[in-house]
Amino acid sequence: MDPQTLEGRGDFKGSNMTIKATLCAGAALGVILAGATAANAQDTTTAWKGAPQFQNDTLTFKVRGRVYQDFVNQNVERENGTGYEANVTRLRTARLGVEGTWNANWAYKAEFTVAGGSANWEDLILEYKPTDNLSIMAGNFKTVSFENISSSRYTTFMERGPYNDVLDIGRVMNVSVKANGETWTAAASISGDSLNNADPTATANGGNELLGVNGRVTWVPVNGDRDKLHVGAWARYRDRQDQANLTYQTRNNTNYGARFVTTGAVGVSDKMIGLEGLYIHGPFSVQAEWATADVDRIANVSSDFSTYYVSGSWFVTGEMRNLDVKKGELGRTKILNPITSGGFGALELAVRYDNVDLTNFNIPATAGEYSAWTVGANWYPHPYVRFMANYSKSQNDNKALGADVDVDTLQFRAQFDF
Repeated sequence: MDPQTLEGRGDFKGSNMTIKATLCAGAALGVILAGATAANAQDTTTAWKGAPQFQNDTLTFKVRGRVYQDFVNQNVERENGTGYEANVTRLRTARLGVEGTWNANWAYKAEFTVAGGSANWEDLILEYKPTDNLSIMAGNFKTVSFENISSSRYTTFMERGPYNDVLDIGRVMNVSVKANGETWTAAASISGDSLNNADPTATANGGNELLGVNGRVTWVPVNGDRDKLHVGAWARYRDRQDQANLTYQTRNNTNYGARFVTTGAVGVSDKMIGLEGLYIHGPFSVQAEWATADVDRIANVSSDFSTYYVSGSWFVTGEMRNLDVKKGELGRTKILNPITSGGFGALELAVRYDNVDLTNFNIPATAGEYSAWTVGANWYPHPYVRFMANYSKSQNDNKALGADVDVDTLQFRAQFDF
């Protein structure tokens, strides 16, 4: 089994149950199985997949990681006349991990990242694959939204944008079942909280952590050599249980800086539905996602909001975005003339529009509407290195007098992975 089956995805803990202990026990079992396999193994072979991958009989092992180094210039102008400018060189991500298989049915991936002076777990996954078309996974990973589950190594822009931020669809602990065919996928998950959050028993609120369920389906009705059409839908329900209220907020198409549109902590539970689409025609592509959320608040008050983005890209040098049909996500772009073969590499130009509308939350003065245009350029010397430039012009239109904020953000990134 290809260990890249585990390309990026989150726990089941309801009431007093938790999968964290189960996952750790599974990891320990994996070490025992690995040792037993190695004892009867054949000669070790090495293959290059961005870094050396070692194989001994059915046992495989590979070190993996990525580094993103950013420069950000941000201009903030407030309606009340105040504002500021920031120039920052920052380590966006330094991630290190391992992945591999024990045999054709079992695989694992474990990654942690260092950024902003702190370390956190990223993907931490144990996978059982009883057949080629069925997978059962437990661990900390993402489950919904096309751009969200696609690795940031392959997404077009430096950040996934406010769509992912406001929906809060990052990595959490999950137990997930996924099936796929030649042109479709279907997955369902039971979810808890992030592995990086404190255990709920350590708080004064009670012992039950966030609990959710979600599902996603995708279909590729057009799957030609130069033309591909991906469509998908997902839904999620979650309840905060004994934990803090849910917050809906968004940054300015960057991981840096403050959030100026936010509801504050108002949600007790929420229901979300999302739609996704990607059309590729040779070097051209158009991608879009839309979602709506119904939020239950305290005192039987409810509010809803919507968010969407539309983006387009063009590989000037003729490359084509890589849609992994059987996973329902993006893969690594094949560079036609990398500099390692004496070529120029690949050049990609892109544009994106984002919108988040939180105005139906009628209490917080900062629950307004966010919109932004972003233009970008990417240069790929070869498939594992990328230099990126993004410029975003953002508007934060809030309810309170003088609370509107305009933000211009210019950012650059040097990126490599292995």
